[in-house]
Amino acid sequence: MKNNSEFINIDIESAVCTVTMNRLEKKNAINPQFAIELCNAWDVIDNDDKIRVAVLKSSDPSIFSAGADLKELIPLLKGEIEPTNKYEKELLSSNALSKAWRKDKLRTKPLIGVASGYCLAGGFEILLSCDFRLIEENTVLGYPESNLGLLPVGGGITRIGQAVPRPKALEILLNSSNISVEELNNLGVVNEVFKLDEVENIVKKYIEKILTSTPKSVEVLMKNIDKVSNLDILDSFSLEEEMGRDLF
Repeated sequence: MKNNSEFINIDIESAVCTVTMNRLEKKNAINPQFAIELCNAWDVIDNDDKIRVAVLKSSDPSIFSAGADLKELIPLLKGEIEPTNKYEKELLSSNALSKAWRKDKLRTKPLIGVASGYCLAGGFEILLSCDFRLIEENTVLGYPESNLGLLPVGGGITRIGQAVPRPKALEILLNSSNISVEELNNLGVVNEVFKLDEVENIVKKYIEKILTSTPKSVEVLMKNIDKVSNLDILDSFSLEEEMGRDLF
């Protein structure tokens, strides 16, 4: 089943939902319409019980996403301009920006992010919001926000802070130069680095790994994995036992 909007395409085949970003003339930059359409995709995944795993990718391997469309978003968010269409109005009246970057709640269906080409700023944050991160060997990644007097507040600070030790997190967040694929792989921030002609087989491998597990096991683990890592060790053991009882 296909459900295509202007910037976000949704394709559901059996238990797999593929979400494809397609605002190529603006390098998949996230403007109000893009954000709302991306939120709608997350709703489709959350609300369809048949979907067990999702994939996020770009329609063009040369660009994943260049991040937020600052020319559109900043004047709107600062109140310098009035909303002129339904997407801008919905953005201002909801938590759509947080939701677009998957900051609104913990989800129970794994999302596989597949990045190649440019993956910068808010685009890098979208990749880090994914549960599994697959990147092509020549992908360009980084946080240029600090050079612009901004910070990566689409979840970037939190997610990179959780993924790597504090000194390295600060280096990544304040270094306007790009981060090498090799370094991210060595730090364990990504699951796998692939060559472009390998992408279909690599994605299929991860989908099959997830579908091999029972839906309930995946759901319970996805609900609790972040909680476990943020508890002290004795509370973490207790939560593990509770997770086990949920499966009996």
